[in-house]
Amino acid sequence: MANILIAISGSISAFKIADLVSELGKAGHQTQCLLTRSACEFVSPLVLETLSGRPALSALFGPSVSGTEHITLARWADVFVVAPASADFLAKLALGLADDLPSTVALATSAPMLVAPAMNTLMWEKPVVQGHLETLLGRGARIVEPASGVLACGEVGVGKLAPVAEIMAAIAAALTPPAQPLAGKTILITAGPTTTPIDAVRYITNGSTGRMGAAMAEAALARGASVRHVLGIDKGVVRPVAPRGAEIRLVIEEVRTAEDMAATALRHLPHCDGVIASAAVMDYRVESPAPGKLKRAEAAVSLAMAPSVDVLASLRQAATGQWFLGFAAETDDVEAHGRGKLARKGLDFLFANPVARLGESSATGFAVPTNGGVLLFADGRSLPLPIMDKSALAGAILDAIS
Repeated sequence: MANILIAISGSISAFKIADLVSELGKAGHQTQCLLTRSACEFVSPLVLETLSGRPALSALFGPSVSGTEHITLARWADVFVVAPASADFLAKLALGLADDLPSTVALATSAPMLVAPAMNTLMWEKPVVQGHLETLLGRGARIVEPASGVLACGEVGVGKLAPVAEIMAAIAAALTPPAQPLAGKTILITAGPTTTPIDAVRYITNGSTGRMGAAMAEAALARGASVRHVLGIDKGVVRPVAPRGAEIRLVIEEVRTAEDMAATALRHLPHCDGVIASAAVMDYRVESPAPGKLKRAEAAVSLAMAPSVDVLASLRQAATGQWFLGFAAETDDVEAHGRGKLARKGLDFLFANPVARLGESSATGFAVPTNGGVLLFADGRSLPLPIMDKSALAGAILDAIS
């Protein structure tokens, strides 16, 4: 069956995890328990070891700890369950803190995450706690909502750990293979920035990190597609990570200039069913880059700029029936400019999002983990998509166009 990793944090309901481990064993699953220091005050590791058949682990350091257990455990898990999840541990998950074994494994694992919170109602209703939950939901975690009833303090309200049967059902759902509407399809994705050299050591680029393109690739892989990912590289660029078992379906080719991106993408195009053009391609290139390093001078210098190759237009012109999804990042009149690009490029779909004007900041666009905007269709329809984690947004876009 499956490998279930359970992180137990400090809550009076920690004792109920013994029942969960027992039920998982009856269902044929292998279970490994990780405990925070506080959790050890509420449930005996010996009980969990007896029921799971595995040592209950909590130490991050020590004579019997090699120092890489967190990586081994992260890769072992088919599902990562946090139950009970205290307010403190929710904060660690949301903020990416890793100061003990359970939180370190949580940061390292790529397994589906289930979070079953348990705390007093006053804590549960705090905006900061709800904010951490929203963060985790945006990253794809599933929340097993706490139940209402008499709490450990004697008060009545929301905050009890969900019944074991509900947690078991959530684990079963997480283990169910997702629908793969793109199985058998190959998608070409252009992502990241392009660069144009000024001389042997300097170049011009833009603020793209390729995070949205990486999210699109990961979402397509999760839906069964094979992905050919043409990635413009620069410092801090984000490369897609294939879901477990999908590594063979991901090919990444790295390029630098718009011309390199066009040539590489055109080579892959005949083997693809669709194109996702998320790259932030430089519209202009330095006309005559210096072969050596330009020396500093007191006088002003000017650079002659020429139009770069239009990567998306080149692909569209060479297409033989592929569908096309484009992206447009705009500072003004987002939907109107998006509609114009959709028509001008002859695309099937286009996602338009606002980006910050010079000197401003934004929750959408380059170098931020979130994005939001409007998905436009060639038939005139539009689908507003609120600001969310880019991984969740990628899934929403693919589900809408599939």
